[in-house]
Amino acid sequence: MTPALSEVEALVFDLDDTLIDWWNSTERTLTKVADRSVLERLQDHCRRHYWERWPDSEHVLHRNTWKLHHRRHDDWPGALGDLRRDEVAELIRRFDADLWVELFPDAAATLDALLGRCRLAVLSNNQQVASEAERLGLDRWFEVIVAAPFHDPKPSAVPFLDVAKRLGLPPQRCAYVGDSIRADVFGSRGAGMVPVWFNTWADEWPDRPADVVEIRRLSDLVTDGTAS
Repeated sequence: MTPALSEVEALVFDLDDTLIDWWNSTERTLTKVADRSVLERLQDHCRRHYWERWPDSEHVLHRNTWKLHHRRHDDWPGALGDLRRDEVAELIRRFDADLWVELFPDAAATLDALLGRCRLAVLSNNQQVASEAERLGLDRWFEVIVAAPFHDPKPSAVPFLDVAKRLGLPPQRCAYVGDSIRADVFGSRGAGMVPVWFNTWADEWPDRPADVVEIRRLSDLVTDGTAS
């Protein structure tokens, strides 16, 4: 584990866009079932409508990339306005039949390497986290897998404190790994955990606090000296 995390006893992970890779999984599927222009228009729609930015800035604060799938029936007809509704419906049917949202390529090897070195948990705002855990076999690595309360999701401190309690640890002995600055970094930091920003997009964050660990790959968690 990286030196900055050597004192923690548990790593708690976000699910969507941290363990599972919505962007590349969606891109792979759309590449199979549609032409390039469809993919590019839907990705542009995702960037413009589902990604939150800092006030008065183009820097990304939070990505809801999963919404490109979640809102497909509502938003794709408008985003693909040159296609007939029956053509969009057929595209969605083929997309649904082919979509498999995968773990990031280095996730399994990283989690294998972390087993026995620290305790592992998942905390997600995704209310389907239990079914996703079953689909992906996450219980081979994680002893606690929970969804934040629907009425009190991240970045509220409540779900972070709850997962620490389930682990029987003070929050200061836990680190939280997530891609979202707003939901994951601010939330875990506010609850007293060590925040680990999974910056797979190589985003800029001017004035990032010194206590926020940054990683670019999940494997950085087990490679000495890579986190800052």
